[in-house]
Order: sequence, then structure tokens, then C-alpha cells
Amino acid sequence: MAKQKKQKTVVQTKNKYRAIQYSAFGGEFISILSPYIAMGIANYDTWFQTQEGWKVGLGGTLALALMGMAIYLIGKKKEDKELTGGYISLILGWFAVAFILFMLSSIIDQIATIMFFGGLGLLGAFGLDLGSKQAKKKADYYSEIIEKVKKEQIETDYKEQLLEKARKENTVKVRIK
Repeated sequence: MAKQKKQKTVVQTKNKYRAIQYSAFGGEFISILSPYIAMGIANYDTWFQTQEGWKVGLGGTLALALMGMAIYLIGKKKEDKELTGGYISLILGWFAVAFILFMLSSIIDQIATIMFFGGLGLLGAFGLDLGSKQAKKKADYYSEIIEKVKKEQIETDYKEQLLEKARKENTVKVRIK
């Protein structure tokens, strides 16, 4: 015999979608960082090791700069312009572009490779962002339903109290002779 799946309550369903929303939001940043981490691990010897010991090599520095650009673009989208006037995005973008232009002379091939892999991370972040927004819509929808039902329940309870009070007050007194 197949077991029947336990029906989730509306609150549990709302909480599920809220958890999906926040997990997907956090996953956006993990998705952006993971290609750079994977390339850093794969190219550890050439990017982070020199004969003098541990030192960030040219490719590693470039990967970090391009990762900074990706984070800058996401941060720009989410920055509160009223609070900062847009200066944080401007400053991050300015230094990132300046650093990349400084490094361009000898490493165009590495830039292309890093950007292709970074683009995969951005695609993943985009998908997770869409998932987060969909989960938020569903969770908000369930929250609205819960609030609506609570309101209706309060109205129903109050109507019942008024009817009960009216019944008690309208009792007919009959004299028995």
C-alpha cells in the first residue's frame, strides 16, 4: 500500500516558499563566486605561486578583479541610491575598470577565459534570482490568504457574538396563569 502524503498547512507552504526565496537569494552570490573559486583551484600553481612563495599571480589578480566587477554589477543593482547617492557603485566600478585596463596589455586570453566562466556564474545567479522572485510571489500570496482568512474569522466570530447577544436579549417572557 502506498502511503498518503501528509497535506501541508498553508503556513507550512508559505514558510517553504519563503525558505526557497532566501536560499535562492544567497545562492546568487555563491553562483557568482563559484566559477572563480573553481578556476583558482585549477590554476593555483600558476596564479598563486611564485618562486618567492605564495603570491597572487597575474591571472589570479585578474580573476579577482573580474569577480569584483561581477559583484559591483550586482551591488549596483541592489544599492540604495537615497542613502549613498550612487557613490559606492561609482567608486567600485572606477577602480575595477582602472585595474583591468592596467592589466590588459598582456593577458587578453586569460580575460576571455575568466569572463566566459564568470558568465556561467552570472547565468546561474540570474536563474536563482528568478527562482527567488517566484518563491517570494508564492510566499506573499500565501501570506495574503492567511491574513484574509484571519480577518474573515474575526468578522465571523464577532457576528456570532452579536447574534448570540441578540438572542439572549430577545427572549420572550411568558406569564403562566
